[in-house]
Amino acid sequence: KRQRAFLNMECSTCTIAGYDFDWRHVGRRLLNDLKVRDIDREGGSEEEKREKMLLEWKKIKSRDATFQALVKVLRAIENNATADRVEELEKSKSQARIASTTDV
Repeated sequence: KRQRAFLNMECSTCTIAGYDFDWRHVGRRLLNDLKVRDIDREGGSEEEKREKMLLEWKKIKSRDATFQALVKVLRAIENNATADRVEELEKSKSQARIASTTDV
């Protein structure tokens, strides 16, 4: 059974935060409206807010904060371009993990 890929807070979150997507819309589906408003009130650039939202999601949902869950939400809001980019990121990270375990 394939192991689910969890978001790596240090690398993947920063990368994904750089992608163009409506973090508020995604955040309402991954978290809730109150968390989204809190993040918005904290200020910062849109990219910083996307990163804060993803980190909060990872903190709250832990093992359920997967690439697949994020892709599902992005596709639900019809942001297929970003969903495709997240899937490519997951694929490259999976290939890197496999390569690092075979390099002995």
